[in-house]
Amino acid sequence: MPTKTINERLYNFSAGAYSGVLMTEKVFKKLAKINAKYSDEVRKVLSENKSQLYKSDWTLANHIVDGEIKKQISIYYVDETCRDVDSRIDLFKAPEPSYIPVVYEVSSRAEATAIAEDLILDFIEGNCE
Repeated sequence: MPTKTINERLYNFSAGAYSGVLMTEKVFKKLAKINAKYSDEVRKVLSENKSQLYKSDWTLANHIVDGEIKKQISIYYVDETCRDVDSRIDLFKAPEPSYIPVVYEVSSRAEATAIAEDLILDFIEGNCE
């Protein structure tokens, strides 16, 4: 299947599980400056309010029947022996758009799905990595 790709560096900026926008590198650089300021401000607010923060973590449990996960439950928890949040605050960084090396130009979702299926077949047949 002949395919056309966009010949430009594009970055994905999504809204979680929802589709977002692809942006050019010029827009990405502008957004990166805003993200850096935002990250600094968030770390400042968190640092000023450490007594109201908890170091959180999560874990999960699976109910597996015949090798298949039938139910999965995840929980968040606070370890009462550890209230040191400094390392967590230092790690905070606003989500940034991610570089997408190949973006296909299509006329429909069906065409995009067909391209993805062709790529899977190529992988299965050992034609690509």
